[in-house]
Amino acid sequence: MDPTTSGASGSASGPPPGAFAGPPDPSLIPSVPTDAANTAAHSFAAAAVTLNIISFILFSARLWTRSFPVFHMGWDDYVISAAWVLVLTNSILLILTVPYTFGGDPSTFTLADVIYSNKLAVLSQPIWAWSMAAIKISVAGMLLRLEQRKSVRHFLWVMIALQVIVSIYGTLAAVLQCIPLHAAWDLLGLVADAKCWSKGAIRVNSICIASFNIVTDVIFALMPVTFLRKVQIPLRERIVIGVLMALGIFASAASIVKATMAANFGLTEDPNLEGIQMGTWSLVEEQVAFIAACIPCLRKPFQQVLQHFGLTTANASTKKTGATGYGRMNGTSGVSNVNGAIRMKSLTSSRAQSEEDILGSNGQNGEAEIWRTTEVRVDLEGGNSVREETIREKI
Repeated sequence: MDPTTSGASGSASGPPPGAFAGPPDPSLIPSVPTDAANTAAHSFAAAAVTLNIISFILFSARLWTRSFPVFHMGWDDYVISAAWVLVLTNSILLILTVPYTFGGDPSTFTLADVIYSNKLAVLSQPIWAWSMAAIKISVAGMLLRLEQRKSVRHFLWVMIALQVIVSIYGTLAAVLQCIPLHAAWDLLGLVADAKCWSKGAIRVNSICIASFNIVTDVIFALMPVTFLRKVQIPLRERIVIGVLMALGIFASAASIVKATMAANFGLTEDPNLEGIQMGTWSLVEEQVAFIAACIPCLRKPFQQVLQHFGLTTANASTKKTGATGYGRMNGTSGVSNVNGAIRMKSLTSSRAQSEEDILGSNGQNGEAEIWRTTEVRVDLEGGNSVREETIREKI
C-alpha cells in the first residue's frame, strides 16, 4: 500500500485509534455543583453582599466623624481605608467564583468555569492576607495614639511587625504553592513538570495561618476594652461599648471554624463545597474584623442608638461631674443660677465622635485624665456689659 495514500485516507477519516487527539476542551465537560454546594454558594453570596453593605456604612461613618467638623484623620485611618479597598476586592473575586448564584443555571456549569473559579480563589489569597494585616495594623495604630506606656507601645509595634511578616509569608505561600503558578488551577494536569504542594502541606499551612489569626484577633479585640476601666462613665454604658469594641472575638471564632475545615481539606468527595465553605468563613472573618476596627471611632452615633433603645440616657456621661462648684450640668442647654447671673453650658469637643472620647486620654503615668471644658457667661447688673470666659480644667 502506498504510504501517501494511506496517510491521506487516515487524515480524511480522523486520527487512527490510540493516536493523541489533543487535550479535552474543559468547556465541554459538565461540572454541575451538588445541591449542598449550590446551597452553600447562595448563602455565601448573601453573606458577602450583606456584610459588605454594613462595612461600607460603618467605614463611611468613620471617615465622616474623623473629618467633620474638624479634620483629624490619623495614619490608622488611612490604613483602614487601604484595608477597605482590599476587603472589597477580595469580596468581588470570591463572589465571581460562584456566578450561578445570581440568576445563572448551575446545570450549565462546566469544568472551564471551575478552573476559572479556582484561579480567582488563588489570586484572592494574598489580597485576603494583606487586608487582614491592614485591619489589625489600623487597630494597633489607634491604640498607639491612646496608650503612653512604653511597654504596651513596644508590644503594639511588635504586633505590627508580625502582621507584615505573616502577610509576606502568606503572599509567598500563595504564589509559590505551584511552580508555575497557573498549575494551581490546572485541573486537567496539562502543565508539564509542575511542582505543587501536596494537600497535606496546604492543610498545615492553612492551620498555621488560621492559628496566628485566632491569637491576634483575640489580642486586638480585648486590648481596647482594657482602656474602659479608666473612663469615668456609667457601668452600663461601659459594658455596651466594651461589647461593641470586642466584636473582633467573632472574627477569631470564624478563624477557628476555618482552621477546623482546613484540617479536613481535600478529604471529602465534594471539593466545590469545600472551597465555598472556606471562602465563606474567610470572608466572614475579614468583614467582622473590619467592622470591629471601625466601631471604636463611632461613639456619638452608637450613643444615640443606645439612647434610642433606652440602654443609656442623654446625660449619662455628665452624671459623674454634675455636682461640682459650677452647679449641675447637662448635655444640652446648660444651667443657670437662680438669679440668672451666671449661665454655663457644656462644650462639645470637635473630637467627641472618635475613639479618644470612648477610651479617654492618658497622663504621663499611663492613668486616665478627664478634662472638662466649660464656657462661663456673666451678665452684670443692669445688663450693660457681658463677659465670656472659657475654662478648661482637669478633674
